[in-house]
Amino acid sequence: MFTMGTDFKYQYAESWFRQMDRLIHYVNKDGRVNALYSTPSIYTDAKFSANEPWPLKTNDFFPYADRRNAYWTGYFTSRPALKRYVRIMSGYYLAARQLEFFIGRGKSGFTTDSLGDALALVQHHDAVTGTEKQHVADDYAKRLSIGYKKAEELVSTSLACLSESGSNSRCSSPTTNFGQCPLLNITYCPLSEKNFSQGKSLVVLVYNSLGWEREDVLRIPVMSDSIVVHDSKGREIESQLLPIANASSYLRDKHVKAYLGTSPASKPKFWVAFSASVPPLGFNTYFVSSGKRSASISSPSTLYPQGSKSRNLQVGQGHLKLQYDAAGALSRYSDSKTRVEENFKQKYKYYIGQDHGDGDDPQASGAYIFRPNGSVPIKTDGQVPPTILRGPILDEVHQQINSWIYQITRVYKEKDYVETEFIIGPIPVDDGNGKELSTEIITSMATDRTFYTDSSGRDFIKRVRDYRSEWKIEVNQPIAGNYYPVNLGIYVEDGTKELSVLVDRSVGGSSIKDGQIELMLHRYMSRSTVAQYFLASFIL
Repeated sequence: MFTMGTDFKYQYAESWFRQMDRLIHYVNKDGRVNALYSTPSIYTDAKFSANEPWPLKTNDFFPYADRRNAYWTGYFTSRPALKRYVRIMSGYYLAARQLEFFIGRGKSGFTTDSLGDALALVQHHDAVTGTEKQHVADDYAKRLSIGYKKAEELVSTSLACLSESGSNSRCSSPTTNFGQCPLLNITYCPLSEKNFSQGKSLVVLVYNSLGWEREDVLRIPVMSDSIVVHDSKGREIESQLLPIANASSYLRDKHVKAYLGTSPASKPKFWVAFSASVPPLGFNTYFVSSGKRSASISSPSTLYPQGSKSRNLQVGQGHLKLQYDAAGALSRYSDSKTRVEENFKQKYKYYIGQDHGDGDDPQASGAYIFRPNGSVPIKTDGQVPPTILRGPILDEVHQQINSWIYQITRVYKEKDYVETEFIIGPIPVDDGNGKELSTEIITSMATDRTFYTDSSGRDFIKRVRDYRSEWKIEVNQPIAGNYYPVNLGIYVEDGTKELSVLVDRSVGGSSIKDGQIELMLHRYMSRSTVAQYFLASFIL
C-alpha cells in the first residue's frame, strides 16, 4: 500500500489525480507490478487472501517527533478549556440521547442531532487537539454551544415527562419546566441564586446516565446560610455550607459580565454541598429551601482562616487523611482503610518555552510542539498560609499558590480519593517568555523509570523513560521526548503501592523522575494563541 495525499494537498485534486493517473499508467505498462486505486477494505482483503502471517502490534507510536527537536507533545495540553468543554458536552450528549429514546424521538420538537454534529466536527485533529487558530477555536465552541441549547430543550422536556405521573400521555405538553446551569464552573446558576423564603424551594433533579447506581456530592451556589436540603420523601439530609472563595467570585464576575453584558445585582455567598444517590439510568429529586438547619445533620464549614499556624495540620474526616507542614505544604498521605502511608508532595513549576531556534534548528515551542528551554519552580514559601474548611461531608484546603494560581484540595468523608481543583491564569508573559505550567506529585516510591498512561481512556500502556521495546531510540529532548497523552489517567507503582491520578480532560503527562508524576496543566506560548483562563481538577 502506498498512501496518497496529505494535509492541504487535495485543494489541488485535479492536478494530483492527473499525475497519479500517469504514474499508474506507466507502472502497469511495465507489467511487473499491477497498480490500482484502492481502499483500506480492498487492501486488507487482498492481504488476507495471500494467507500470510500478520505482525501484531500492541503498543503505539507516542511520542511522535518529525525532527530532532520537534516532539509533538505540546498539543496534549493545548487549549485545555476547549478540551474540557468537549468532554462535558460528550457526556451530556450521551444522557440526552438516552432521554430522547425514553420519550420518543420527535415528540418534543427538539433533537440531539445538532450537538452530535458539533461533537463529530470537533474530533478533527486540529480541533480538540488545540492546534487551531483562535477564531477557529471560537467557531468550534460556538457550534457546541448551539448544539447544547437545542439538546437542552430536549433534556428539560424529557425530564419533565419522566417526572410527572402518567408521563406517557402527557409528554406532548408537560407542565414542569426544568432549567439547567451550564455555567456552574464559574459559580453561576440563576435558578439557585434566589430567595427561598415564603415557602419556596429549589427542586434539584439528578439524572444518572450510567448503568449502575451512583452516589456523589453535589454543590450548588446559594445566597443565604439558612438552607436545608430534603430528599424526595421529605426527610432532611446531611448538608454543608462552604463559603465561595474570592478567586471563584472574581472569575464569576469577569465571565458573567461578558456572558450577560451586565453584572448581576447580587451574587451567591455559599456552596451548599450534599450527597445524592441516583439509580442506574434513573433520576432522583432533592429540595433546597430556606429554613432552620438541624444541627445534628446540617452544619456550615468550620473556617480556619489564612494566618492560622499549625505544625501538623491534618485534613480529612474519614479514613483518608492529608497532612500539611508548618509552611502549608502537603507533606503526607495516609489511609487507615488500606493501611497506606506515604510522604507526599505537590509542587508547581513552569517550563520556559523555546521561542527561537539555536544554531541550525529554528524549532520553537508552539501549539503542536513542546520544546522546553529550562524549568522554573514556583515557590509559595508559606507567604499566603492556606485556608482550611472543615465540615461533616468534606474538608477543603484553599491555597493561593501565586498571583495566577489558586488551588482547592478536597477530602470527602465517604470517598477514597483526594480531589484537586485549580484556577490558572492569565499566565504572565510580560517577560517575553512562553510558559508551560506543570504540577508535580512527588513520592519516595522506587518506580524504575516506569509509569503507565491510558490508551484513549481504555487500557493502560506501560511506558519506560527513554526506551521503546520495538526499536532503539535516541531521545534528543529528555522532557518532551517522554511526555504522553493522558486522557483518563496516569499511574506509577513499586510492587507494594500505587499512585494513580485521574484527569477531567486530556493533558500531557509523564514521570520524569522515579516516584514522581507530572501533568502539564496549561501553556501560553509567546507565539501562539491559547486560552488564558481555565478551571480544572484532578483526582488522586
